[in-house]
Amino acid sequence: MYKNYSQPKRKTKVVFVQLGSPSEPTPRALRKYLKKFLGDPRVVDLNPWVWKLILNLFVLPFRPRKSAKLYQRIWDGNQFPLITNTEKFTNYVREELKKIDLGSNVEVNHAFLLSPPYVNEVYDSWEEDLKKGIGATKLLVIPMFPQYSESTIASGIDALAKELSKRVKIPTFEVITNFHRTHAFIDNSVKKIDAKLKTLMGKGIKADNLIITFHGMQKRRVVYKGDDYYRHCYETFCLITSKLKHIRSSRCIMSFQSRFGSEEWLTPYTDDVVEELISNGKKQIVIYSPSFVADCLETTDELGHELVNDAKEWGGNIYPVDCLNTDKGWCRDFAKYTFIQAEGSAQDKENIEYMLEQKYYKKMPEQIMNKV
Repeated sequence: MYKNYSQPKRKTKVVFVQLGSPSEPTPRALRKYLKKFLGDPRVVDLNPWVWKLILNLFVLPFRPRKSAKLYQRIWDGNQFPLITNTEKFTNYVREELKKIDLGSNVEVNHAFLLSPPYVNEVYDSWEEDLKKGIGATKLLVIPMFPQYSESTIASGIDALAKELSKRVKIPTFEVITNFHRTHAFIDNSVKKIDAKLKTLMGKGIKADNLIITFHGMQKRRVVYKGDDYYRHCYETFCLITSKLKHIRSSRCIMSFQSRFGSEEWLTPYTDDVVEELISNGKKQIVIYSPSFVADCLETTDELGHELVNDAKEWGGNIYPVDCLNTDKGWCRDFAKYTFIQAEGSAQDKENIEYMLEQKYYKKMPEQIMNKV
């Protein structure tokens, strides 16, 4: 059986994992998408029997039609921005890796949890490569969510574990659970924001404030369950704002968006912050959302359309900063980060992220449950 067997060359297969998007902006497609997304117990961690009734009786019959209208605004006729940007990002990182990975020890792919190519399809391609004698000896999974949370990273790990449970061949594997403090992420976010501020100044617009807004989460997950997400968001906020050149950190505000349901979510809420600033005469506001590395519904529509229009009604202006998407510097630096995670020494890995000084943690606002 093993007469012609030869030891495979050491190689790491890296998979960038994103959430995904509906197949198209229609109620039918959104119903399928939301059923799978909201049916994940990591995403909605309520009593499963109670939530199943709510989901099927109250959410899925009505929400898909409303969501479809929102998705239609970011549909290019073929794909959604999250899909397009993730595909292009992976291709650019692959090209950058060729410049530093001369031994071709690292290959990159992308997969989505809710869209093709799915995780199982990437796994199938690895098994096919094994049959050809070119299969990777290690699997490195990098969920493209900078900050850890149970509803994103843990959900992705569950999907991987479920896939592994069906397989016979399992490679050595590793999952990166956050990259929010890395030089690649922080430095390129700072460059994006500073470039926006400089462009506005060139037009005679001086930003009164910068809002760093993160995707929301139920407050109890942090207060009672100890989810690291809020701390990771705060670390991201501090590292970005401490390095900006064109606005003082004292004029930067951290907030949270995208509430769903009647529970308390992490505060302060982004729309409340914007309305209060404008009412106090701070009418020129720049906004950036480092919960995402690729533009999606939450950035393109919720911030770039709905919040922009709300701000105008309140008498102010919102200037969104694009996500990192396929920015050349971001792709180049993330390729270096990927290579170090796959091939670097322990010392190399120690030097790829910033450490936040203890003084910042003493100032971290406490999240307190207001409802009993």
